[in-house]
Amino acid sequence: MANTGRTNNGLRTIFSFFLGLMLTAFIGVGVYTFHPPPEQHEKEIRNLNQAEQAIRDSGSPEGLSEEQRNEIAVLNQRQNQLNDASDEALEPWGRSTSIILIVFATLTMIISLVRAHQLPVISNGLLLGGLFSMLYGIAWIIATDTSVTRFLVMSAALLITLGLGYVRFVRQGNSSRGDLAQDRLEAPESTDMERRIQALETRLAEAALALGHNR
Repeated sequence: MANTGRTNNGLRTIFSFFLGLMLTAFIGVGVYTFHPPPEQHEKEIRNLNQAEQAIRDSGSPEGLSEEQRNEIAVLNQRQNQLNDASDEALEPWGRSTSIILIVFATLTMIISLVRAHQLPVISNGLLLGGLFSMLYGIAWIIATDTSVTRFLVMSAALLITLGLGYVRFVRQGNSSRGDLAQDRLEAPESTDMERRIQALETRLAEAALALGHNR
């Protein structure tokens, strides 16, 4: 029986962790699908790289000519412009994506608080999925943003995590312990009441027997 209990607990833990990963992937793919990144200049940058490589391959063994070096300089300048434009377009998209992910993570963790004691496995999976999604959103804001907004978004994520963690593990934990203590206090009273009822029934039975014997 003990081995069976440990096996069930292990399976529940694995299922909760897997559910959290699946939920994180679902949220990430959904956000990326309905909120795609801006169009990049990857194709043009790749063509410029190929053109630069073609110029270098066509050069003489002694080295590149002055004209070829000028052509490569023009190509490199254009590449830098496209890279800067891509980074500039990616920054607001990464900021908005991070905020969306944090919002979905918050909603997921709030849902995990509903009937947490009745459905502990599902609740833990939802909580893990919310935490993973929160980390995913924070990673996006760190990678794509360098403004004060990054600090504000991370502060909001920290406050949300602390608040929901308090509700999940402190308040509900105290409520559960209070209910358990109340049950323990009420249990002796009910047991004592049962003993009194049994004693009364025994006395009534003895009285009935005595009356029947006298008759």
